[in-house]
Amino acid sequence: MKVLYAYRYGIIGGVSTQLVLRRRALDDAGVRCELFFSQDNGLGQVLTDREGIHFGKNIGFARLVREGCFDAVVVIDSPELLSPASGPVFRRNPVYLDVHTTTRTGLAYLGDVNPSKLAGVMVPTRYSANLVAARLPSATSIRVVPNILDTAIFSPAARAEPRDAGVLVEHGGREFVWVGKLDYHKNWRLALVYAAMLRDLLGDVRLHMVGGYTAPADQAEAFFRLAYRLGISERVNWLDRVENTALAGLYRRCAASGGAMLVTSRDESFGMAAAEALLCGCPLIANDLPVFREVLPDSPLVQRLDIWRPEQVGAAARTLEAGPPGDEVTRMHGELARRYGPHAYVESFKTLLGESR
Repeated sequence: MKVLYAYRYGIIGGVSTQLVLRRRALDDAGVRCELFFSQDNGLGQVLTDREGIHFGKNIGFARLVREGCFDAVVVIDSPELLSPASGPVFRRNPVYLDVHTTTRTGLAYLGDVNPSKLAGVMVPTRYSANLVAARLPSATSIRVVPNILDTAIFSPAARAEPRDAGVLVEHGGREFVWVGKLDYHKNWRLALVYAAMLRDLLGDVRLHMVGGYTAPADQAEAFFRLAYRLGISERVNWLDRVENTALAGLYRRCAASGGAMLVTSRDESFGMAAAEALLCGCPLIANDLPVFREVLPDSPLVQRLDIWRPEQVGAAARTLEAGPPGDEVTRMHGELARRYGPHAYVESFKTLLGESR
């Protein structure tokens, strides 16, 4: 079997990193998988193996589809690629739509999608399935194909290793981490506001803001301007991109310091960064999103709350311990690995392709 995944953005993290994980899982399962990205927004610079990974314009995608002889083409939230994905008239490909966005603006394209031209629709969670079903009522089947977590890289360690994030400076106080784009959806401004509040509440704290590599200059300027206005410029460390091994080390380091990951997002389709932090034993102080109730196991490591209530965030921060209980960290890693290891994705993906044939 030979499969092609297509997506507009070749970014570091998010859907793009998920596709790299899926490609590896399918290859290990004996399924040839190739990836196509319309844009290279930094992903190409960090890939160690680019075989079967393509970047190009729509005309290049059409050529790849025509010459590749794929058994299935999966398009993720890139409607401009749906038509060429079907291939030439003499050899039509089964085309699947994979929906990962959850924002109203992001989902708007579904209003122009004809489900009768699709072999199937997939989503990473039941929460996303409900959102899509409301916009594609004529879709006969919407199947959950879960994301993959890299449980080898993101794992607990016997002790924190302060230097394993490489780019970080030594710090003796509590450390918190926030991961995401500098956009409205991820609600980055609120993270900075809470960094100031946590400083007043706990004293010596540092917030590591990870992401924003593709942020335009005016957005980056707004970030630094707000940090300065809040008086926390010296307490915020912005890392526009971090390699996964270093990121895992940062999660472990935050946990050992008595800190946590802050999740201020207005919505999520899965919550990859939150799950990866938990795999490393890093507690969460997170907005109580519906998808988190579905994806994340109940645990003392997960504090879900109304992110717009500062008193709740402050109360959650006061309960953090330096170094979460080892048995709970081990249990959490095992449960997430069971739910979202490569085997779960491959089984769901193969089942969907088999049912639609």
